[in-house]
Amino acid sequence: MTVPLRAAQLPVKYERAEGSARHGRTIYEIAGSGLYQVTAAREEFAVSTLTQSGWTELITLDEGDGVSNVLEAMQIWLDIQTPTPPAGDSAAGQGGGADD
Repeated sequence: MTVPLRAAQLPVKYERAEGSARHGRTIYEIAGSGLYQVTAAREEFAVSTLTQSGWTELITLDEGDGVSNVLEAMQIWLDIQTPTPPAGDSAAGQGGGADD
């Protein structure tokens, strides 16, 4: 069973608040997965990952997606990436399958 990751529990490697001349930026580290960056600019939040060729944007979110801060943006990305069992799969391993 996969335990869902919580953005609030991830180690923060770097954090810069959004200012008038600069975008806000928070970099998280996920063990076994790498570094993830959330950039905040004008009520938009871009989640990126660090690859060999630099930062690669994964998703952009805004208030229309229910996101109002960096932590919420990272949590949405984690939720997207966390596999969920198909509906009705809670009975897996309890019989009733083709192999029984």
